[in-house]
Amino acid sequence: MNNQSFGRGGGRGRGRGRGQGGNPVFSRLGASTDQNGNTGSGQAGGFSQPGSGVPFGGASMVGQSDGPVQVSIKGCRGKPEASLFKFLNMKVERPVNATNVNYRGEIMYITVPSMDIAQELLKLSGIRFYGEKLSFQIKPHPVKFGTGSCSGSSDSASIRDRLIALLQTRADPQGSALDLSGLAHDPIIQSMGAGSLQDSKLFEAILVLAAQLYTNVITISLANNGLSSLRPVANLGMHFPKLRNLSLMNNMISDFRELNCLSESGSKVPLSNLSELILQGNPASEAELRQPNGGASYVEKVQQRFPTVSRLDMNPVTPRAEPGQETSGPSAQPVSRKLPFPTAQSFSEDAAVNELAVAFLAGFFKLYDENRSGLSDIYDSAAAFSLMVDTTHPTSEFARTNPDSQKRVDLTTYIRISRNLTRVKSQARRIQALVVGKAAVMQTIAQLPTTHHPVQDDKRFSFDAWRVDVADSAQQAVVLAVHGEFTEQPSQNVLSFDRTFVLVPAPPGSPAAAIGSPCVVTNDQLTLRRYNGFHSWLPQTEPAPAHNLNLSPEQQEMARVLQEQTGLNVEWTLKCLENYGWNYQQAMAEFP
Repeated sequence: MNNQSFGRGGGRGRGRGRGQGGNPVFSRLGASTDQNGNTGSGQAGGFSQPGSGVPFGGASMVGQSDGPVQVSIKGCRGKPEASLFKFLNMKVERPVNATNVNYRGEIMYITVPSMDIAQELLKLSGIRFYGEKLSFQIKPHPVKFGTGSCSGSSDSASIRDRLIALLQTRADPQGSALDLSGLAHDPIIQSMGAGSLQDSKLFEAILVLAAQLYTNVITISLANNGLSSLRPVANLGMHFPKLRNLSLMNNMISDFRELNCLSESGSKVPLSNLSELILQGNPASEAELRQPNGGASYVEKVQQRFPTVSRLDMNPVTPRAEPGQETSGPSAQPVSRKLPFPTAQSFSEDAAVNELAVAFLAGFFKLYDENRSGLSDIYDSAAAFSLMVDTTHPTSEFARTNPDSQKRVDLTTYIRISRNLTRVKSQARRIQALVVGKAAVMQTIAQLPTTHHPVQDDKRFSFDAWRVDVADSAQQAVVLAVHGEFTEQPSQNVLSFDRTFVLVPAPPGSPAAAIGSPCVVTNDQLTLRRYNGFHSWLPQTEPAPAHNLNLSPEQQEMARVLQEQTGLNVEWTLKCLENYGWNYQQAMAEFP
């Protein structure tokens, strides 16, 4: 993603806000005051068993029927709830599973699933947490919350405290990204008994607080929240006017019109700076991509609402307008993506690397097409191989009319071993899909359909090759990324592919050297997609846009490769390289 990746930040947020009791958002969510509730010190009768910190309050309830039990805790107000529950889990050596967390004055009230757990907590009275002694009591007559007609300010404040604690675990250290994904599974949300995440009050409360605490947010993930409507988050643009990256992945959005409340067509404060949007995993996007020419119409429907989007579902698309540009919608002019100098078809760090790349690719594809078993000689004994299938429809102008691009292709053979990390969520499955060892690699490659790579037509291929240092070794490796196409046999399906090799010199006397290969493969990553043509890497034939630039040939090639790898437009491609002193490796390493 641009500038910020979607991922839970490991740091804590900064600041806790002010004005706790007076915010109507939290009063609406807060429980009301029960006039019969125990608002005292939390000591039932004030008696303690001599010689211990265990109150008598729980001793007479051992024979009580099992079921949910309310427990009060004194000494933890203002402390992080998530840390407290983790601490209690550790001390009782099993999950406490606290729910219905509420406050009355300085006392926290929780509900635990059984009397057995409540008794274990009771034994912890006197233990210190964040320097404060904790006191536990079992409540035979539970204090009731949320049943009256007026909102208690202490309850509102407690909800604010909990939402602040939630946000502190979900903001990155810089306060520029918020991971609000999967909220239903968050222990803090579960402890609030907040009900459905479709409740606009809950999301509005979270957004209000987040905007107060983090004023520079540019990235938000709302993935995996089961949202069928975006009305609960319709004020995103108002709270976060700088928002550039938004993930709505894996929700239940079934109609593109749901996006209107975030766009100019339905919001007074639209997301006018949005550059990246992820809708993958929603019924609306999945259904659209299944339609003929679905990729193009999918992009069209998104950019009608968000013309500044330049990355959709982690794939580059051509934006219709720059962020903040007044001209938007279908009539907006596309932003130029042409670099201000002629571009070459391929890039090599130097002549020696180019010679190695050309020799390797010619020999590799000949063996791959005609005699795959012969590849055994050029794979390292500990080589790793993985295959990733990109099932999205191609979106280029070429693909919209090309029969091979629009043809329905059965990718089942590839998908069953695909390691597409955006779709394969199981860690065990990810590990299983990474093929390690020469024998396993050869067995996997042998199972793939027979192919023909048209290597005699060099315009259908592009490659980039450069040296990299090898950790703990004086040896250097070469990274070789090749882009091209092949035809399956006998189906005659045409597919586009990217294949990235990590190559090391073939040792003298090795099987690779014996067959004339200059190198050995240590890593091989193959990505397949529906046919998208080869025009994107052909050298420019029209004059380049006029720019006052004085770039060396090496810098021009570096810009071309970076733009191809990242999908950035001209301005940001050049800015990225300039910011890192035209160090390509560092620019790629820092790009999210």
